[in-house]
Amino acid sequence: MRAFKINKRQLGTVLACITMLFVLATCGVAGETSNPEGKITLVDHIGRTVELPGPAQRVIGTHNPTMNMVVVLDGNGHRIVGFGNKDMAFGLYDVVAPEINEVTQIGRGRNINMETVMTVKPDLMMMPARFASQVPQFEEIGVPCLVLDVEKFESIKSALTLVGKATGQDERARRLNDFFDEKIKKISAIAEKAETKPTVLMLSGSSMTAVSTDAMLQNLMIETAGGINVTAGFQPDELWTDVDIEQIIAWNPEVIYIPVYADYTVEDILNDPKWSSISAVQNRRVYRFPSKLEPWDYPVASSALGLCWTCYNLHPELYSFEDLMADVDEFYQFVYGQTFSAERLGIE
Repeated sequence: MRAFKINKRQLGTVLACITMLFVLATCGVAGETSNPEGKITLVDHIGRTVELPGPAQRVIGTHNPTMNMVVVLDGNGHRIVGFGNKDMAFGLYDVVAPEINEVTQIGRGRNINMETVMTVKPDLMMMPARFASQVPQFEEIGVPCLVLDVEKFESIKSALTLVGKATGQDERARRLNDFFDEKIKKISAIAEKAETKPTVLMLSGSSMTAVSTDAMLQNLMIETAGGINVTAGFQPDELWTDVDIEQIIAWNPEVIYIPVYADYTVEDILNDPKWSSISAVQNRRVYRFPSKLEPWDYPVASSALGLCWTCYNLHPELYSFEDLMADVDEFYQFVYGQTFSAERLGIE
């Protein structure tokens, strides 16, 4: 066999090629490490284009339903570096995201301390549409803002998709939206089988005579779960709307819901003589809408459970307590890796 020979000139060429290939490969690896996901471009709920260099890692916000999108997509609060009123989350975050207790409070609602914001070095601000006038303040200090307008099931799902993309949790967002779609389809089918549909009134947390309207998630849950909203068609473009007791008496709802965060109790309504002629009071069908851990009537991912509970409350012969708890366990096991008893959730 003849030996393969290579002269010095050929050897130099080979070595140069190997060196060039090594340099190119190294540059490629370095680029992927510094920004593995690439730039993220989103269009938020008010039509703004939002650009991020990569998945946000340091998120701030003062509106709990908006920030809850981040918590459910991560299953914890590790990405949150600035928050508002943590008490609005009730006891849930103490259990599933205790690290939020140590997070810097940057303000409450619209009252935000911009100097404090800069100290936590955020790379994304989350806010509801009604806070949108604050966007320029954050843009001035280089903090991108994602504005969300959530009130119905579709906008909640859209928000989960947007936040999922902003935080690199696209797959988790898709699975949560699949859960939503599955439960909406399931509960809608059950509601269609109901022989009777009770009339229902949802009251606000701050007043016994402020009611939900067609513009709100609460009315959508009641309708989808097989109830009839007594406020259907009433002030349809408004949110919580004040009425007088005479109007509620005229509606005469068979079922009344009050939020878990209400400033008053079920007993306050049952024991008030002005309410005594109303069907729901006479039949003691006044209920506190769950749950004790987190409000299921907030426009967040767990509102899917609020839909399930409403169906159970109105049609237990079609959707049992066991059916409800199976769906509740499925949600919390996926999102937080744990489940909660009916007693802890305040479900009877």
